[in-house]
Amino acid sequence: MDPTAPGRLGSVAMRHIATLIAAVVIAPIAWILLAFGQDRSVQVIAAGDRAGHLDGSDFLRPMLVLAAAGLLLGLMATLRFSPLGATVAGAGYAATYLLLLAAPGGVLGLFGHTLSIGGRQADMSTPIRTGTSLALGGLMVVALVSVGRWRGRPRREEPASDGWPPAESGRTGADTLLGGGLGSDPEPDWQARYPSRPQSEPATAGSSSWVASLRSGYDGR
Repeated sequence: MDPTAPGRLGSVAMRHIATLIAAVVIAPIAWILLAFGQDRSVQVIAAGDRAGHLDGSDFLRPMLVLAAAGLLLGLMATLRFSPLGATVAGAGYAATYLLLLAAPGGVLGLFGHTLSIGGRQADMSTPIRTGTSLALGGLMVVALVSVGRWRGRPRREEPASDGWPPAESGRTGADTLLGGGLGSDPEPDWQARYPSRPQSEPATAGSSSWVASLRSGYDGR
């Protein structure tokens, strides 16, 4: 048994617990931001319809609030820690809309409360009424499907040398690129094709006298 297995299991469990705690904190905050942003957008559009004119600056605050909600949910769904938090939050979001099939009055009554922050009020059932809860919930649940994204990357073995291509036994990079089929030692083949000049041998008595006669004839010319 691997002695490091308990430690790895403990670290995996801690990652799952950490993402679950993050989901419990982030999901309600994102829900409130969605409710305020969407409720304010509806109010601005309704007021513009009554006045016959829409001012683009009125959408700045709803846009910032909705962007903050999207960033929170996006971080929770894309971080490579664990899919548990994103899955639980996504299932909870989707369930708020799917339960309308069974008990629509009870669901809207549970979330149909007005929250006031900084003089602004918003209906907490707005994400359900607009269907946003189901859309975002489905997106986060997809994190569970791509389980491979949460697995650790396999470690690559260190190369034997820093050069390229990898060095092999008795073969250099030039041999690999140019020689291809050369053996481990190209010297014998090279010597067979291009024999080197033989080294001078010790002169014998006969050869020395023959050389001396050639020299004397050359000098007396």
